[in-house]
Amino acid sequence: AASVPHTVHSFDLVAANERVTACDMANVPLGSNSVDVATFCLALMGENLADFIREAHRVLKMKGIMKIAEVRSRFEGEDHGLEDFIDIVERLGFQIQQKDQSNTMFVMLEFVKIKKKTDKSISYTAKPCIYKRR
Repeated sequence: AASVPHTVHSFDLVAANERVTACDMANVPLGSNSVDVATFCLALMGENLADFIREAHRVLKMKGIMKIAEVRSRFEGEDHGLEDFIDIVERLGFQIQQKDQSNTMFVMLEFVKIKKKTDKSISYTAKPCIYKRR
């Protein structure tokens, strides 16, 4: 984040250094419609992912981009599959732009904010990560 010529806000439950703000990602200290891009990189580990997505929706400008990089195993199987997750995110005011499943460990998703309001009644929890011993 320090090496790019843009303003970058980094949030986590614990601040790893002075450039990271410790907070709940369902309630970040940014204004509404204030950012162009929101990125979740292995960050959707909370109980209700919909709250995190709703918060990204709040802070993103209209047509803002939300990028998600997550462990594939969290969305595999019949229940809570990747298509279910994409459907939830779209119901929360976004439209899928790209889906990259070429990596065996991770899935990369890109959405664009297309609606001014989001559905407050939706909840979603992904599966826990599955780690394989090597």
